[in-house]
Amino acid sequence: MAMPKSIPTFVLRLMALGATICATIVMATSHDSATVLNLKFDAKYTNSPSFKYFVIVNAIASGYGLITLFLPSKSSLWRLVLVLDLV
Repeated sequence: MAMPKSIPTFVLRLMALGATICATIVMATSHDSATVLNLKFDAKYTNSPSFKYFVIVNAIASGYGLITLFLPSKSSLWRLVLVLDLV
């Protein structure tokens, strides 16, 4: 029984979508605290611009993954998807 080419691609894209959504949720909802010399420091993703950047980039990657998940492989946009995947 031959497996169609689109099934492994769909599964891999679904796994990548799940990973980016999980990363976005974990980064956005995490906050931690540390005590140094009896001073308490709270850490959230909003404290650092680089963390904000990673949350935004993960959200964009999640949207891209969702769009490409349902894009047919015979579409004329598939070459653009291939180039964006390589980038």
